[in-house]
Amino acid sequence: MKRLYSLDAIRGLAALTIVIWHWQHFFAMSGSYPPVWPRDAQPFFHLLEPFYLEAWAAVDLFFALSGFVFFWLYREAIRERKVAAGKFALLRFSRLWPLHALMLVAVALLQSAFHARTGTYFIFPAGAWDRFVANLFMVQQWVPLNFDQTFNGPAWTVSVEAGLYVLFFVLCRLGLNGWKSAAAAVVAGLLLYSWNQMIGRGMMGFFFGGVAYFAVEKIRTLKSARRVSQAIGLLCLAVWALVVIEIEFGPLHQAVEWITDRLPDDWYDPDYTNVYFHIAYILTAVPLTVTALALSETVLNLFPRFYKKTTYLGDISYSVYMLHFPLQTACALTALSIGLTPMAFMHWWSMLGFYAVLLVLATLSYRYYEKPMQKWIRGLVEKPVASP
Repeated sequence: MKRLYSLDAIRGLAALTIVIWHWQHFFAMSGSYPPVWPRDAQPFFHLLEPFYLEAWAAVDLFFALSGFVFFWLYREAIRERKVAAGKFALLRFSRLWPLHALMLVAVALLQSAFHARTGTYFIFPAGAWDRFVANLFMVQQWVPLNFDQTFNGPAWTVSVEAGLYVLFFVLCRLGLNGWKSAAAAVVAGLLLYSWNQMIGRGMMGFFFGGVAYFAVEKIRTLKSARRVSQAIGLLCLAVWALVVIEIEFGPLHQAVEWITDRLPDDWYDPDYTNVYFHIAYILTAVPLTVTALALSETVLNLFPRFYKKTTYLGDISYSVYMLHFPLQTACALTALSIGLTPMAFMHWWSMLGFYAVLLVLATLSYRYYEKPMQKWIRGLVEKPVASP
């Protein structure tokens, strides 16, 4: 397969939607959320309501996209020892760590100023140096195993992915790089979900992305590849329509509630209903999306120009994701300094302005920091090619 521009585009869109979910942070810019805050006062609420309510689940797409790409690019090379452990680690370190470290320091400084003004931190705790060190080495969700988000809170996904890279490499090196092994890892993630949700959802998403890769490779060889690809695309659209309807109106939740109300109390715990729906989303909508998009390019050849143009969003997606909370913290600190209230951020022009600044910063970060740092770090250990 060639580069899949559609997967780059959806990664970028997912990063942008997470900003919508985190817009609620501005209600806590004094240091804590008020007892009641008007969710529907947020910009374009009725248009973007599904994102304001549930866009936190967009990170599950990140895991699946990573899994698809890693199985595509690395599974055979690692198994055949064409990629050594050191080189694999260097490639991933140079991609993730420079921006992660820079934003960690930026957030630490901003949070220090925020704490000095308010006596508390903005959204995520940022005062423990042991957590700073854990964040610095991207092990904050693993050492110790926890659910806490500290400093640049969204970076929890970076920590989980770093651990998944290690697991992926070990499995591939052991020859456990086929679809059955990927499916078994999905089941393991499902079992781990109740123990550690973050790690469990990471494993499910990442390795189901791997299963999606094998599905795409198999479908591409079928005589009926176009019909199957079209069917999967329609199924994917139908599932997403159901997801949106469920977020807005909750018919499936109501059906579950109606059924469980008629069961003995010790048969079902209603507190787990949302957990089950989240797992169902990870196991259906997420892999279907990755599979349908990959097939739309490789089999159906849909929207080639559009996909290629939107791949820019994929290029800057990591910067968008890592920069948006530091930018929010800076905005909150500035607003407090000049006497603004949270409602200053509930205007449409506030959101559009924030996105404009974020996209500019993300573009500059990608071009003048991320890429140069990757090249520099890799150049430190890669042997120069001798001139003829």
